[in-house]
Amino acid sequence: MSEQITAYFSNIANGVKSFITGLSLTFDHFKNKKERVATLQYPHEKFPLPEKKIGFQPSEYNVIRSRLHVDIDDCISCRMCERACPVDCIKIEDVKAKKGVDFEYGKTSNDTQKKLLVTRFTIDMSECMYCNLCVYPCPEECIYMVGGPNESKHEIDYEFSQYKRDGMIFDFSKAETEDIISMGADDYLKKVKEKQEKITNGERLLGLESDKAPEPVAAPAPVAAAPAAAAPVAAAPVEEGLFDIKILNDIEDVKTRANLKKIFMGAKKASKNSSEVIPEMISHLESESLLTDEIKALLESILK
Repeated sequence: MSEQITAYFSNIANGVKSFITGLSLTFDHFKNKKERVATLQYPHEKFPLPEKKIGFQPSEYNVIRSRLHVDIDDCISCRMCERACPVDCIKIEDVKAKKGVDFEYGKTSNDTQKKLLVTRFTIDMSECMYCNLCVYPCPEECIYMVGGPNESKHEIDYEFSQYKRDGMIFDFSKAETEDIISMGADDYLKKVKEKQEKITNGERLLGLESDKAPEPVAAPAPVAAAPAAAAPVAAAPVEEGLFDIKILNDIEDVKTRANLKKIFMGAKKASKNSSEVIPEMISHLESESLLTDEIKALLESILK
């Protein structure tokens, strides 16, 4: 019995000792947090810049965090760098003047005549693996890592942090809309506009055109055959169908639009008509405190 009591108090003593030891270590770090803590209070504190320079030797290259730069005036849009990139972080687009249109593309610093107008040259540095493979195949040497032997072209970027990922995508193209129009490449501008509209529709949750339900067409009611001597029988009234779901796209609020489209699809499955669905939509929005005068007027106008 005495051994159990001794072991009991011994465990308590060891626990208290371990607690004091850990607490003293924590207090020591708290007291000397500037010397002991490795995390810097960025951006108020920064690590000192390294002394080594970037060079072409494997032992020296990319010692410092650098980034890619493009002298777009020397780019001939050969896309060699885009093909060489193992992570597809380089995206290039170009246009060519229509046949018969005289357009001056310009020359590179090596007197190479350009034959294409670069409309997009973006590099996503958030995906770049700093392998430098895109630099070597460039015939005009217009793409390179900044600093080091290229310091005369561009100074070293030690840091290019951003709050959003979009800031890490660098666009080097200089193509103007007027130049694209003058060379007869209106189709390219049309494609860019359609692409931007798809992005906007995606952000607004409008969906694709193929996903939108077509307006149902109600079949006319059969007319019974009348006796030869009788007067013509009037056709039965056509049952009202559902309205076009595209009308709901005029509602700016995403949550309201999504709720109404959900009710619409349920009504379509239940074979309801507009006169049955509209009151249901208004009642639902009132219960969710989403109904405004503009939305109410829009829904009521469908029944008129």
